[in-house]
Amino acid sequence: MSALRCRSCLWLVLFAGLLLVGCGRPLLPTTDDPTGADVPEPSGPFRDEFVPGRTANWLLEQDGLGSTAVANEQLVITVAAPNSIQYATLTDRTFGDFVLEVDAWQRGGAPESSYGVLFRMQDDGQFYRFDITGNGLYMIERRAADGTWTRLLREWTPTAAINQGLNVANRLKVIANGSDLAFYVNDILLTQLSDSSLSEGRIGLDAGSFAGNALQVSFDNVSVTTE
Repeated sequence: MSALRCRSCLWLVLFAGLLLVGCGRPLLPTTDDPTGADVPEPSGPFRDEFVPGRTANWLLEQDGLGSTAVANEQLVITVAAPNSIQYATLTDRTFGDFVLEVDAWQRGGAPESSYGVLFRMQDDGQFYRFDITGNGLYMIERRAADGTWTRLLREWTPTAAINQGLNVANRLKVIANGSDLAFYVNDILLTQLSDSSLSEGRIGLDAGSFAGNALQVSFDNVSVTTE
């Protein structure tokens, strides 16, 4: 009887130990990437007003050509060299079908310089680009992985919808639904087109000094809805 009691006690101890070990683990599997790599979140609503401590994960860089930074609750892109593009990328989210909106101001530089949004950005450098200029033109382009550009409009197109000059706000909007793309400035439809080359990806904000240098553009109130 003594031996049986000992064996029973041993089983009780082992069973209690298993319960204690089990209490320290989640009962359901986690969604953490076992490699530890940063994986972009799938499409979903997004908004950023660049408030300190609550700014999203934008890739901000600085080099001899310019810089991207968050200052005074805005994302500011400065281009210091002529014929250059600087952009900031939202690194941890991807979007397929969406409505993307952002407020933008040209703070300095030649009126022929451009600024706008990038979308469906790929790791290999492909993306769509919707830019406007300080003198009232707009363009839509697609960049390939090898760095070549394809214009989705025949030429830079004038529109009275763009508020021209420095320190005036323009609200840009892109509606992407599959291959159907629509582009707005200040809630006025500029054009609609179809292109199936890219179906989803990250978003970004850009500025390009195609006339002169010392370009500066600030962005605020970025929002993406995905209904």
